[in-house]
Amino acid sequence: MKHRQDNPLPPLVIKGEGLDLHFDRLVPCAPNDQGFVPFYHFRIVINGATHVGHINFKIGDTDHIHRCAGHIGYEIAEGHRGNAYSFHACNTLAPFIRTIYDAVVITVSPHNPASIRIIQRLGCEFMDEIEIAVSEPAYIKGERFKRRYRWLP
Repeated sequence: MKHRQDNPLPPLVIKGEGLDLHFDRLVPCAPNDQGFVPFYHFRIVINGATHVGHINFKIGDTDHIHRCAGHIGYEIAEGHRGNAYSFHACNTLAPFIRTIYDAVVITVSPHNPASIRIIQRLGCEFMDEIEIAVSEPAYIKGERFKRRYRWLP
């Protein structure tokens, strides 16, 4: 995967289909042995003002990213789920992602059918399903496997 080495700042607002992404912050991360990396945090906003969730874009190519966390993470508030906001947020963020990567890894729990549908709808290529290392935070929270997908944003 091509990876741009600097961390450019995105536009403050990225307009999308039915929603906007509001850049909140670039969260730095000092090098560590857990493989955590810096990430961009965006608020997902509908109707110009209603915050319905967030999407994160992680910058780095560690084992933690490629085997467990993935480059993209999103969460929609419970009262706003079922409206394809995660799908639209990913597509809205895609042009910015392409300025840094030509392809990214998205991971998902095999027990999360809603996210699997979003990932499939994005046209991601299934790579495999792997066991999570016992040292991963997801393992500590009870996860044992992750499905990995390759996305060409």
